Amino acid sequence: MTLAVSDLTRIMDGFQDKSILVIGDLMVDRYVHSQGRKLSREAPVPVADYISEELVLGGAANLTNNLAALGAKVRVLGVVGNDEAGRWLQDELTKKGADLSAVVVNERPTSLKTRFILNHRQYLRIDKEYRSEIEPHVTKQFLASLKELVDGTDGVVFSDYDKGVITPELISNVVEECRVQGKKILAQPKVRHYLDYIGVTMVKSNLREATIATGVSMVNDTSLRNMGHNLMTRLECDSILLTRSEQGMILFEKKNITSFPPFKGPKPGFNAVGVRDCMTAVLVASLAADAPVREAVLLAGLAASQQADKIGTVVADLNDLRSQANTTVELAERIVQVPVR
Repeated sequence: MTLAVSDLTRIMDGFQDKSILVIGDLMVDRYVHSQGRKLSREAPVPVADYISEELVLGGAANLTNNLAALGAKVRVLGVVGNDEAGRWLQDELTKKGADLSAVVVNERPTSLKTRFILNHRQYLRIDKEYRSEIEPHVTKQFLASLKELVDGTDGVVFSDYDKGVITPELISNVVEECRVQGKKILAQPKVRHYLDYIGVTMVKSNLREATIATGVSMVNDTSLRNMGHNLMTRLECDSILLTRSEQGMILFEKKNITSFPPFKGPKPGFNAVGVRDCMTAVLVASLAADAPVREAVLLAGLAASQQADKIGTVVADLNDLRSQANTTVELAERIVQVPVR
């Protein structure tokens, strides 16, 4: 059957002043823009003229930025380095109104991803970062303030980019504290800790990461459904959302499987970054506002489709999202929900 959709504008109204705790890997994205001039005689590479460069928030910092843009109040738990990128990141998030009292400054360099843009296309990315697990004493520092951080929040989100901040110990303690306090948790995992997110409310990932984490090969729709229910059982969660690129999204719940069509994909040559964070921000804000999960997914898909053909790191636009809300009736007719047999 198709999905019945209520007023999504009402859900967006509920974003305002919701308090969200973001736990994850804080990063900085650096863009160096140039215009191609000729081919080099020294090597088979283009020679370009420098135009400009900019720093933007990435990873869990971009998720924080997206949540602030939606009107939420954000607390952040993470790590930055004692370096220029770390200081810039903290200044920017402070300007966005984020509470950084749980951000630890240490000697690890702030994750910095430098993207070289030539003639409006990305040609190279260089990463400066550590990817080993964070030191145990830093995790203990996180746990010391955890009860206070969770208290007063309307929702918690893990923004895992596999840079070492999120550990099995941190996950289990956060889940237990949220269970005690009755708070919803959304997890955006990478492969390394995918199966450690036991007891979260909702897991959101792409199909490739879920396939690698479970070792299940995608042969047909039956294997996809089997994997989804296998993950539901192993992670003991209420729902799992798997994004499938040009095939749309699929939502697993205890009693239903809902297939969402592709809304809009990126145009060839475009390099939108952070669409994942944009979607996650809308999802966790919707859950914190007590929206039905299927409508939260629909709204997140709309937010992602708005950003798909942009260049650079994207941020959710609440006004644009409101203007898109009237398209949901048409979209809902293409959403198929089937009961679990």
